[in-house]
Amino acid sequence: MSISVLKFGGTSVKNISRIHHVADVIAQCDSKKCVVVVSAMGDTTDHLYNLAKQCATIPNKRELDLLLATGEQVSIALLALTLQEKGINAKSYTGSQIGITTDDSHSTARILDVCRETLKNALQEHDVIVVAGFQGLSESGEITTLGRGGSDTTAVALAAACEADTCDIYTDVDGIFTTDPNKIPEAQILPSICYDEVLELARVGAQVLHPRAVELAKEYNLQVRVRNTFKPNHTGTIINGETKVERIRKVSGIAVDGNQAHVTFVGVPLDFPFIGTTLDCLSKQNVSVDMVSQSIDFATRTKCVSLAIKYEDVDCALLSLEELKTSCAAKELVVDTEVAKVSVIGSGLGNSHQTSAQILSVLEDHSLYVKLLYCGESRISCLIPLSAANHATALLHREFRLHEHCSNDLVLTA
Repeated sequence: MSISVLKFGGTSVKNISRIHHVADVIAQCDSKKCVVVVSAMGDTTDHLYNLAKQCATIPNKRELDLLLATGEQVSIALLALTLQEKGINAKSYTGSQIGITTDDSHSTARILDVCRETLKNALQEHDVIVVAGFQGLSESGEITTLGRGGSDTTAVALAAACEADTCDIYTDVDGIFTTDPNKIPEAQILPSICYDEVLELARVGAQVLHPRAVELAKEYNLQVRVRNTFKPNHTGTIINGETKVERIRKVSGIAVDGNQAHVTFVGVPLDFPFIGTTLDCLSKQNVSVDMVSQSIDFATRTKCVSLAIKYEDVDCALLSLEELKTSCAAKELVVDTEVAKVSVIGSGLGNSHQTSAQILSVLEDHSLYVKLLYCGESRISCLIPLSAANHATALLHREFRLHEHCSNDLVLTA
């Protein structure tokens, strides 16, 4: 039987009127069976988290998961009721009820398994099953959540488990753009994009798909389409594994992440194994470091070490960073939260020797100071002042001619 997986984000089910619209979109689905994954309504998750913060300075993650998981239960029940009212054979399921098993990492749980038998039986009994995204049940029987954007991962995991024909991620934009169209009006929609490029976009702050959802889609070679809930006939952007030999344009898009902090240790003794010690310490707190640099002053036998972490991780990491400053006898610890990461994305950038120089030249010509630089296979990232992020994005978007009509046509070389 043909099966489609449709995922609707929080803006798509923000209120009852939108839930009715989503039900109409589902009713028009061509597949015989539909698995519909739904997020919490609108800003419900933020509201629940703020309530928890009013009760505890640092909420216990187990209790927080129990609280946040209720948001999706509201939206799936309301959507199922709406579908039933329209005469559609539908039923709602929480993550645990549909057989999504996760590890025990509260707030950042990873899906270990989806019970195919439970999923198969549900689809045999109902034409549409509405599943709560973002959540599952750990092997020890605890309700867990997958982290922000986890509903995308739920949708892709269910699509892989039921061998769906399509997996459509519905949101409030037409698809994936070369950059944020709300900030750069010249941004163009990408008809298609490969897994690696969209994975980099997701990792560096573009509001496209959850990185783990893309990793999962790539692993199962599952084609995913990003579409606009309010323009259901728009083709959107297709994400797949298609690759060509040579691209006409190396750069596919530009992402901006303002959720960054620049941490600098000044006067670290030269012989102290600082970077390894710091990364190990932060990893134990699930704090990731994206960019690192160090400069050495041989005259004083000290070094200056800088790193970029998420702004949201500053509070939990600060105590450890202060302890590191004391243990290594660094002279100063400076934390700057008024920074942003601007990333240029494109397959094969690591083999394009001119691109990084081109980026730096454009920014320097306009007196934009780069604090940290990262060059990888599919992206080049610059940490710059937050106030300059939109200006830098516009300059780079124009420099790489992304404002022109987007074409995914590629040429073969001899």
